[in-house]
Amino acid sequence: MTHSAARTNYNRLSRWYDLFSKPEITFKETCLHLLDVHLGEKVLEIGFGTGHALIDLAYSAGGIGKVFGIDLSDGMFQVARNNISRSKLTNLVNLQQGDAVNLPYKNNYFNAIFTSFTLELFSAEETLRVLEECKRVLCENGRIGIVALNQNNRLPVKIYNWFHERIPTIVDCHPINLRNIIEKSGFEPICIIEKSMYGLPVVMLSARKNG
Repeated sequence: MTHSAARTNYNRLSRWYDLFSKPEITFKETCLHLLDVHLGEKVLEIGFGTGHALIDLAYSAGGIGKVFGIDLSDGMFQVARNNISRSKLTNLVNLQQGDAVNLPYKNNYFNAIFTSFTLELFSAEETLRVLEECKRVLCENGRIGIVALNQNNRLPVKIYNWFHERIPTIVDCHPINLRNIIEKSGFEPICIIEKSMYGLPVVMLSARKNG
């Protein structure tokens, strides 16, 4: 999908997203544990969706203005803002609507970045661009935590890709070879865990900015 189509799609899904994304929670929690955000660190979530990981990050990082989030969808933005407000964390989280291929943040600013089931929405070229942007805004020895559908040649992935090619507005993510992409982008893997969701391989990875 184009970025415009993706925005429209997620605007449409935003009110109901939490209902069908519950299986993703365990993977996000595992990756947040790998990322190991500490009190006082500045952390960014790319593709924050309805904002639940931002709430976890706000408790971990603490401090006013230490947690930031960016998402393409204005529908998700509104839902996330409401969830954060109900959690009484509005002063701790800075939300922005925008595109991860051009992050609107200063160089060497964040200690950590988290993104979950988001890189798979970009083309191969754009994925590398997003990770270059992540390197730019991460400080020296900054960390990144990523959850993604993993590519392999097994039947469940082949079936999933068949549907993705035909109905991308419903089956919107495309599995990626996350480890290869991370290493190609100049990150050093710290920990990699692979599990399964409905027969599809899901990778949870933490890595460090290398250079």
